[in-house]
Amino acid sequence: MNTVDYIYRFDPRNPSTKPPPVDAEAARQSLEDGNRMFARWMASCRSPITDAGEQARYIVQCNGLEVGMARKQGGIPRQAPFAVVVGCSDARVPTEMIFGQGFNDLFVIRVAGNVLGDVCLGSVDFAVEALSESVRTVVVLGHSGCGAVSGAVDAYLQPTKFWSRSSSTALRSILQKIFVSVRESANAIHEVWGPDARKSPHFREAVLETAVCLNAAQAAFALRQEIERAGRWEIEVLYGVYNLSNHQVSMPHNPKAPASDENVRLAHAPTNPREFQVLACQMAEILRDGAGPSPGSITEADAPTGDGRGTESPGSTPGGE
Repeated sequence: MNTVDYIYRFDPRNPSTKPPPVDAEAARQSLEDGNRMFARWMASCRSPITDAGEQARYIVQCNGLEVGMARKQGGIPRQAPFAVVVGCSDARVPTEMIFGQGFNDLFVIRVAGNVLGDVCLGSVDFAVEALSESVRTVVVLGHSGCGAVSGAVDAYLQPTKFWSRSSSTALRSILQKIFVSVRESANAIHEVWGPDARKSPHFREAVLETAVCLNAAQAAFALRQEIERAGRWEIEVLYGVYNLSNHQVSMPHNPKAPASDENVRLAHAPTNPREFQVLACQMAEILRDGAGPSPGSITEADAPTGDGRGTESPGSTPGGE
């Protein structure tokens, strides 16, 4: 059986084969293209024998000089990531691999549930200020089936679980930061599915996956406020959800969507809290009765109106693509 390689390649004769993105849009494109490659690699691992019987290879270009390889001029590498990514600590979500990026490309902050606390916000502030020459975008990355969000959903559905002895004070502090997303998700599902929504066998799963999206959107909204407060208008804040099934990052998110290059998209951070309800209802439609259209099948007519950025919705493709 043929092997399927995922390779980090450095060419010492030409160390600058991968120039950094020049702006936020180029940074977004690099992250999305990298995720498409990663998803194709993961798909090929399920059926590694190619028609031609050749070994499949997926290559990430990187500069080994930037992570401590011998340098003619001496000294230590200069940190120069083009994106700051706030993601979940889940071991199934390897950030650099998911986005097809190499050494010194991403400044990654990982915390359970990708929630924003003082340490997390301080880390973002450090990256935006100290690494301002290279940072082009800040991304919040949630993922399907998130354990922290799942815990918050269960605590919402069965409040006594929140106070059980198995939940430490530190863990409760994480769950509390997710409760608003859970409550708004449940409200939207009741609104879209009807008053008997809670009786559906898909209700808990729908609340979970909707809350995963809202949790990422609300964190992106808060980070956008921080970035704008710092006057860093050139840095764009984006968000998306990594699908553990098809290995693609998308927004809106459909946990049952088949892999497709068109599904990969990072969304602009919401600019108004009202967009959270719009996104929650959009997710409720996708997840109705445990099935729905893939993210790529949502039409322009379905998209809610934005505020100052054309007709873009909180779950639409940045730039209207």
